Amino acid sequence: MKKWVPSELDKNKINEIEQKYGLPTFTAMLLCIRGITEKETIEDFFDKSCTLPDPYQIKDIDKAVQRIKKAMSGGEKICVYGDYDCDGVTSTALLYSYFESMAADVIYYIPDRISEGYGMNIEAIDRLYKQGVNLIVTVDNGIAAVDEINYADTLGIDVVVTDHHTPLDILPKACAVVDPHRLDDDSPFKDYCGAGLAMMLAIALDGNAEWVVENYSELAAFGTVADLVPLCGVNRKIVTAGLMQMNNTERYGVSELIEAAQIENISAGNIAFRLAPRINAAGRLGSPYDALTLLLTEDGDEAHKLALKLSDLNSKRQSIESDIYESICAKLSREKQLTYDRVIVVSDKGWNPGVIGIVASKITDKYGKPCIIISEDDDICKASGRSVQGFSIVDAIFACSGYLEKFGGHPMAAGLSIKKENIEPFRKAINDYADKLDSMPMLPLKIECSLNPATIVIDMVHQLSMFEPYGYGNPKPVFGIKNMKLEKIIPLSGGKHIKLSVSRGNARFNFVKFSTTPDEFPYQEGCDLDFAVSLDISIYQQKEYLSFNIKDIRPSHFDTEKAMLEIQLYDQYKKGIIRPELADKYPSRDDFALIYRYIKKAQRPVYTVDSILSAINSEGIGAFKLLIVFDIMQELRLVSYERIGDDITVSLNDTPKVDLLSSSIYKRLKEDINNV
Repeated sequence: MKKWVPSELDKNKINEIEQKYGLPTFTAMLLCIRGITEKETIEDFFDKSCTLPDPYQIKDIDKAVQRIKKAMSGGEKICVYGDYDCDGVTSTALLYSYFESMAADVIYYIPDRISEGYGMNIEAIDRLYKQGVNLIVTVDNGIAAVDEINYADTLGIDVVVTDHHTPLDILPKACAVVDPHRLDDDSPFKDYCGAGLAMMLAIALDGNAEWVVENYSELAAFGTVADLVPLCGVNRKIVTAGLMQMNNTERYGVSELIEAAQIENISAGNIAFRLAPRINAAGRLGSPYDALTLLLTEDGDEAHKLALKLSDLNSKRQSIESDIYESICAKLSREKQLTYDRVIVVSDKGWNPGVIGIVASKITDKYGKPCIIISEDDDICKASGRSVQGFSIVDAIFACSGYLEKFGGHPMAAGLSIKKENIEPFRKAINDYADKLDSMPMLPLKIECSLNPATIVIDMVHQLSMFEPYGYGNPKPVFGIKNMKLEKIIPLSGGKHIKLSVSRGNARFNFVKFSTTPDEFPYQEGCDLDFAVSLDISIYQQKEYLSFNIKDIRPSHFDTEKAMLEIQLYDQYKKGIIRPELADKYPSRDDFALIYRYIKKAQRPVYTVDSILSAINSEGIGAFKLLIVFDIMQELRLVSYERIGDDITVSLNDTPKVDLLSSSIYKRLKEDINNV
């Protein structure tokens, strides 16, 4: 379950935008929802040109230009020092390409994810010193390399830092520190990724912004989309320009990568989900130099081979992710106590540390809780964590830092290193931290607004195209469509997906839910449901039709937030934490009978808490009672039951009549409630 978070609608402001700027109501509404309400910001948002700000507004970029130009004119050897993720690789390719076009003596260096880790390191600096490097220019890293840059200085190597990560309390003593997040940086735009910042440096060096954008914006767009920086302001212009270049690219590597991914029309979504993962796969499972070479090569055959290699690595990465995900789900099924924790911490050997962050996101989405996955080793273990909005996982980790070797990140994602013997104490400590909260934030789903199904027309989708490119900070709009009757469930693609025929009044639509089989769908035909959907257009026989992609479903008139809070209460109770809200949660015999009769009648392969509660429709039965009743019935062998995330499977056993009072769970619950 997700907590739907609808936007607040200011009808007066919407009318003002509509009348003042001559825009359609639907467009005016979306602009208002996204806070784009003034003439200047509206014109800037819809401006498809790539007029970028003056790069010299960024602190220290003048010093960076001065030192780099001195190196170029003096024949000094320059090294572009990058990172192994997509942003790091594309920013390395961008700046290296530019330096090479200026006939500079330039090389590049990217550290190995496993043996070196992120950022600058002493051993790498020693290697570059032996190669005669006089100047290191970092991209997508360097702001935290205080000691490493001091060491480089002792060898006579100057460093120019370009980075977009938050600085430490002390800035490195480099020739220039170009980072818009410096406290003394007054530039108006702060949210560049590494590749975007590298392009701004190239513009400052070259002076011809139009030429730099024409030649390098596709690399900057790659990094911007992949690194999940907000797609607004300058980033929106960079990605818009990059997409135009990419659709007619002259880079063999980009062209072959698009071909290998079987993409016809380039979009930010295609970069995020089909192209960037291939670049990232090189750093996760192979060598980031394969991805870098792909972006730099002027040999079509080499580009073709490397694009296929990266596609194969990406397929391997997907397989490894799937195996780890299934392994974790099986482990959580066996060790249910882990799932009752407010922060799921799960560890095992053999989990590739290069992909566990992606798996952590999937576990967080499935269980609706922050998750930390630890890849065990004999000594130092590596971990990645993901969170839900409203719970800062990096703050929680910091509170337990005494158990850790290294850690870093931001509120929604973090990484850490930990000794194996500290894993269990860390799990306890971070959950002690979380248990002090009255409740945990719920997994949110942002809804733009609810639409009346009778008013939905194809022109709305045409208006939505004006808001592209979509991505982080400018997501594809999701709309609520409420009180729709589910008429029919239709399997698609051999049962891999489903189409739902739904109606309300005279409005009838087909909604598609991908990656869900009919057996995995928990709702019954005839029930009333609310849908969260994105709107698209499908074309059949040269005619346009509305297309609806389901993002979430909930029963109509169902209090999802109340149910989610009761599930949190249940999980806490299973851990032995008794909260005051437990007082009225003792189930009656009638509650048992009602739940048992429904399961006996429905006999569905999969249920969810909300599908059962909405079908039973009893004011006296909430999520806590439902789950505790299943626990008691399983203890008495009336049913076999399992809850994995939102999904519940229940099968009836052929068991004679039982005495509810013989249940130890039932007795203990009564005692605990009496003691509240």
